[in-house]
Amino acid sequence: MSLMRLKIDLHVHSYYSDGLGTPEDILEHAMKKSINGLAITDHSTLEGYFRARELDSDLLIIPGFEVATEAGHILVLGLDKLPPKVETIKYNELVMWSKNLGGLTVLAHPAVSRFHLEQWLYLKPDAVEVMNALYPLRYFVGRGLRLCERLGIPSVGGSDAHSPHTVGNAYTVVEVQNVSSDDVLKAIRSGNAWYEGGLSPLSSRLRIGLGYVKNMFF
Repeated sequence: MSLMRLKIDLHVHSYYSDGLGTPEDILEHAMKKSINGLAITDHSTLEGYFRARELDSDLLIIPGFEVATEAGHILVLGLDKLPPKVETIKYNELVMWSKNLGGLTVLAHPAVSRFHLEQWLYLKPDAVEVMNALYPLRYFVGRGLRLCERLGIPSVGGSDAHSPHTVGNAYTVVEVQNVSSDDVLKAIRSGNAWYEGGLSPLSSRLRIGLGYVKNMFF
């Protein structure tokens, strides 16, 4: 069976956390960008995903959320429930919880934060978000790629959109047999995935991306 190539934005925020757009707005802009699917990965909530799933759309909607841990921000994909104590959960606990349930964990925008190599090597996530469209400079893409090579795990990309018009500026291309969340996650795990796209407009990167950089020093 021949494989299909899908463009999936794995990192999007809605107004259910710190984004500005409704799920309706997000899906509309994703369609305009010719994106095949996305994950609304709001902080510590699945409300954006549940709302998007209710909408009449041809897009593949992947369950996901973002969690802040002591070892960086982690995207959890493929699971439609939150872990216990999501606001205080530790990195190791989150990764093991996800693995036990079949979820996929991604280091979110790690190139603009302090590296926690000892923890990441001891218990590896499933992938690294090498391309994040809100990175202030393309330098950080290279820094993320070097981290990805050090960990020896797949690379992905996402827009990290906090406003609908930046959805799909960066994304992950996957090769799958079927249009399903399971096939997308399987493709990422097996390395049949890569990042594409570019940086969002400077105004968006200044608002969010420079805030990330502060985490490298403070």
